[in-house]
Amino acid sequence: MKCTSCKKTVADDASVCPFCDTVLDASLFDAGPPEEDDAPPPPRRPATRPGAKPVAKPGAAKPGVKKPGTKPGVAAVKKKPSMQRSEEDMDADLAAERKERAANDWRSQISEEDWKENQGKEKEKFVPNKAMDPELAMGETKRYLWELPLADKLALFGTSLLVIFTFFPWKETVAEGDVLGVMSSGVLVTLLGSGAVAGIIVRTRKTMPTLNPLLPWVAQLGCVGVSAIWCLVYMKLSWDSTPAMSAVGNYEVWVSKPSLGLILAIIAAIVSIVGTIFGLKDVGR
Repeated sequence: MKCTSCKKTVADDASVCPFCDTVLDASLFDAGPPEEDDAPPPPRRPATRPGAKPVAKPGAAKPGVKKPGTKPGVAAVKKKPSMQRSEEDMDADLAAERKERAANDWRSQISEEDWKENQGKEKEKFVPNKAMDPELAMGETKRYLWELPLADKLALFGTSLLVIFTFFPWKETVAEGDVLGVMSSGVLVTLLGSGAVAGIIVRTRKTMPTLNPLLPWVAQLGCVGVSAIWCLVYMKLSWDSTPAMSAVGNYEVWVSKPSLGLILAIIAAIVSIVGTIFGLKDVGR
């Protein structure tokens, strides 16, 4: 049969054209309800070409071929592998676990003689190890210096250099040669500088929580201030421009004059004073 619209060949029993959807069976437009006694039309079978073999359904057995291991009328049952262990294997594992625990138990490592020897003795008192770990101490010192404010860093750096420079030559004389600051009246600067360093550490590390932080700051300022003044006084006293014959060579030199160590100590004292003054804003933090 040909479609009345697109003129293509369609099945003889087709109601709608599969190509242009044109209704070919006019009975489809009948809106009347179907009769109750009318039976439903049989399902349509797909058209098969002449000479084509029928398509077997998936899972269908081929004619004349039996499935292995099956009997007619008996459903095939799949056997699951046994997951249960025998009692002997479980007992062996339990015994091995108990043996391992006994080997790791500290009580199994002590003989009966040790028990008798230590029986009745008093327990040893715990004594903490007070030895200082160098690596731990170095790490804490680095962290402490890193966390200091800039003003306290200047004060601590300058005061530490001030104490170190007292071990340098402060005066050069014809009779005695080089005189170290710590071996003369410059030892006062050594003591004052050490006191200023102690004041900085007490205030910044808060080793005395009940102490007013302004007191160590005042002590720090007083120590570095007096140290700077005494360095200037020492320079004045060590300056004697009276000519005298040198102990080595045939030429005249001054009787005494300041050395480089005293000048460096004055510079360090000035740095310490500047850091102390600017550190007043951080007092009490």
